[in-house]
Amino acid sequence: MTVIGAAVILALLVAAMLRWKVIRPVSAIVCILFGLVLGATPIGDQVNAGLSAVGGWLSAQLRSL
Repeated sequence: MTVIGAAVILALLVAAMLRWKVIRPVSAIVCILFGLVLGATPIGDQVNAGLSAVGGWLSAQLRSL
């Protein structure tokens, strides 16, 4: 549960922001597309490594509860 965990948590955050009308659906779609394009660039490996680190940390924090 590394990148997948981080992706699920980010998806829940986007869903909550949409529900509470913090952002509009168009803004959320633009942000998601930006993330996908960023992942396809040469920096994508570093982004993946960062998300893996965040996902691993979150997983460890949840297990310690």
